[in-house]
Amino acid sequence: MLLRVVGLRGVEDVAAGLRSGLAAVEPGALIRRVIKRRGDCLQIGGKMVELRRFSDLVIVGGGKAAEGMAAEMLRFLDGFDVRGVVVVPRGYRLKRRLKPLEVLQGGHPLPDSSSEEAGRRILETASSCSGDSLAFVLVSGGFSALAAVPAEGVSLQDKVETTSALLKAGASIDELNTVRKHLSALKGGWLAKNLRCRAFSLILSDVVGDRVDVIGSGPTAPDPTTFRDALDVLRRRGVDVSENVWRRLRRGAEGVYPETPKHGDPCFRRVVNVVVGGCVDAVKAAAVEMRRRGYSVVALTSGVVGEARNVASLFAAVARDVVKHGVPHAPPFALVAGGETTVTVRGRGRGGRNQELVLATLHLLRDVPRFVFASIGTDGVDGVTDAAGAVAAPQTLRNAAREGIDPLQFLEDNDSYTFFSRVGGLVLTGPTGTNVGDLMILAIR
Repeated sequence: MLLRVVGLRGVEDVAAGLRSGLAAVEPGALIRRVIKRRGDCLQIGGKMVELRRFSDLVIVGGGKAAEGMAAEMLRFLDGFDVRGVVVVPRGYRLKRRLKPLEVLQGGHPLPDSSSEEAGRRILETASSCSGDSLAFVLVSGGFSALAAVPAEGVSLQDKVETTSALLKAGASIDELNTVRKHLSALKGGWLAKNLRCRAFSLILSDVVGDRVDVIGSGPTAPDPTTFRDALDVLRRRGVDVSENVWRRLRRGAEGVYPETPKHGDPCFRRVVNVVVGGCVDAVKAAAVEMRRRGYSVVALTSGVVGEARNVASLFAAVARDVVKHGVPHAPPFALVAGGETTVTVRGRGRGGRNQELVLATLHLLRDVPRFVFASIGTDGVDGVTDAAGAVAAPQTLRNAAREGIDPLQFLEDNDSYTFFSRVGGLVLTGPTGTNVGDLMILAIR
């Protein structure tokens, strides 16, 4: 796995841990873990399906891991005629041949006209299935933006502006999806509603808790949220959205528009949702690598959430206890975790949640020696930057002093990318072809 730290030395152990975490969540390997082919039969998540019973095999889906997932499914379906469509991020260069599938590109992190086109093609393909069809739906992080079909009464621009406002307000993934699902004709179970055949939905989780109704905004899962829940999110976050959005959500709450499909809807009897992997796989692999390198390791959790600046206090507190008291272990010690923090943007700088988390932690570790702290997005993209995240160490503070810059000022302006560009520590991977949330490693040597 290509991963390099720019302008900062002495962080090789942590970089190796990050690489191991990324390698463990390669989509093809995760799918092979849950699917076995035995002759003309596939064993998927404990269920056996005979391929020759179906005259029409279909693949639909998308996300940042779509290429690897689709390539692996085509390998499992070798010898059979397959059709379908998948959507990948714009600018993503395919490394594998995906014929006969139609491969489209969509916008991310905000949807655009190509996202709407891709979403409509997915819905058309799903609606063309019949009782003789067997569909495989591939869902990974990014699907929500890459395939976007506005619901009745709202436009794509309405959805884009709403998503952007919620992101800037620091909305959680649950809150974001609650609103998006009620502005969509594809998410929140609507794709399952359009599939009139037996289907297996293979899901690579990028959300804490691996809830299938949240990953990719749950296109094949029952939606427990309501129009009223979506209205509550907008009011709680105090975001400014269009009148079209307010009108749709209010009318939906009044029963004018149908609710998203719920538990008990007959469409879900035909669909089997299988989570093939998630952030915990990256955490486990990174922990194994750090242990191999001689560290006492605590794999804390794959469920880190909250404002990045607040989460920084946890890592800083652990670092101090390790150095001062040998708790939970004396050095060399490594804490590995995963999840997805949020950032409430108040400044005018550039960055992402991982870079901000590292910068906030660095600010709290001025008096702690021999630490290395890293946090990256496993998709290789952190915010609207070319970095996956950042790494910091005492050398980072010395470099900042030499440059005459104060980490706190950059933190207050949400300008973590500029800070690490100047002092070193940006982590560059390029698009990784996977996406399971964020991976964090704290090492005390």
